[in-house]
Amino acid sequence: MPRKVNIISTKQIYEMAMDKLSCHINWDIDVVKSFFEFTEVIPGKCINYYGLEIKTHTTVHSIPTIGATFSTTYKGLTRRVCIIGDNHGMGAIKDMVGEGIVSKETYTNLRTIFTSRFDLLVADGGAGAIHGDPADSLKSDSDRVVFVHVEHLSNQFNTTFSMASSGKRYTVMDGDSSIYTSLMNHYLSLWLGAPLSDRWGRSILAEEEVRRYNKGDVIMVQGSQSRGNVFLILTGYCEVVISHADSLEHEDGLESVATLQAGEVIGEMAVVTGTKKRNASVVASSPVSVCVFSEETFNAFISSEGHKEKLLKRWHLRQQVRVLPQFDGLISTVLERIAHSAELETLQADMLLSINESYWYLLAEGKAIFNDEDDLPIGAELGYCPFSESQTGKLRAVSDCKIIKIAKDKTENLIKNVPQFGYLIRKYRVEQNVSHIDWLRGFVKIH
Repeated sequence: MPRKVNIISTKQIYEMAMDKLSCHINWDIDVVKSFFEFTEVIPGKCINYYGLEIKTHTTVHSIPTIGATFSTTYKGLTRRVCIIGDNHGMGAIKDMVGEGIVSKETYTNLRTIFTSRFDLLVADGGAGAIHGDPADSLKSDSDRVVFVHVEHLSNQFNTTFSMASSGKRYTVMDGDSSIYTSLMNHYLSLWLGAPLSDRWGRSILAEEEVRRYNKGDVIMVQGSQSRGNVFLILTGYCEVVISHADSLEHEDGLESVATLQAGEVIGEMAVVTGTKKRNASVVASSPVSVCVFSEETFNAFISSEGHKEKLLKRWHLRQQVRVLPQFDGLISTVLERIAHSAELETLQADMLLSINESYWYLLAEGKAIFNDEDDLPIGAELGYCPFSESQTGKLRAVSDCKIIKIAKDKTENLIKNVPQFGYLIRKYRVEQNVSHIDWLRGFVKIH
């Protein structure tokens, strides 16, 4: 992820998840925890999470599990969504109460949830040994009941309930674009790397339009005219796809070149470079909400505020960063963050560059020698090297070279706040077998 992941759960489940993940990747649990922000909940008690009321409940499963009810009020109307969570069938739970395995309080609470009214009830309908029975929801007073953990419903249920599947969207509240105003402002400020001015913010947002797409919908078509629109992803995920009609390398002629998510701007390069044709298609890989801006207004904004040159440089720098081995596998959002923090230094043949620990230097193009030794490969790291030994001295350009450099404090900030960046750099160091690796967990005892 490009940002720390928020986990809302009980302390016990959080610790179990972190321990399992730590064992799975063989990393120290404290390092794994640094990628997450934890908010503790206690079943039966309600928390207010940025205006969203969350009340969790205990369920019955093979491991500790919880479900939750999410409530919010908008324009005087309260909407409630209940997700039961992984849960045995109520008949099996009743038997467990008789055997003293499950408390009567847990059973009664779950029974109440199944018969209460919600705008949307998402229930476990797997009907297996440790998953729910669709019949448990027959007495539900909810507006809609949707099942998970089930591939098809029997005739007894398929005209009463529905099944959840990837790409479906369930709307319980028809909001308006005002809900997204602060989010748009926040994402645009992050993307620009500077606060969005009030006057331009009002101007851009005054003309905006929020559009929603389903999984598989094409948002932007390769080769088509820009049609005067720039898109900001508000929710969901997209794939950037390039069509190679005559390619032998790609069987279906398609190549996925980037993954986009909330906060990404699409189609901005048509404005920045003046190109009127889209150079790739953008396809929704989940339900997606986007904000559509006027290309003309957006162009006037980035020009008058002096952002155009900066965005052009960042776009070219992102292309240089993308091909370096250290950054292989990073999603577009993270590459954008790196490009925003990085600088590009050009050296002509025979020029010298003094390398110190204030920057992380990476050779992006050309031939160079460090401390009068062998030629450096593309991607060679000098100066401050995160999770590795620093390399200081003199670099001499054998041919014209391009060096990408990132200040030490900015690199450390990326490691701290961009989990995917920190994870892949650590993983790269493990593959290199460098001497400074101190985050591997090692042998794990099973008790």
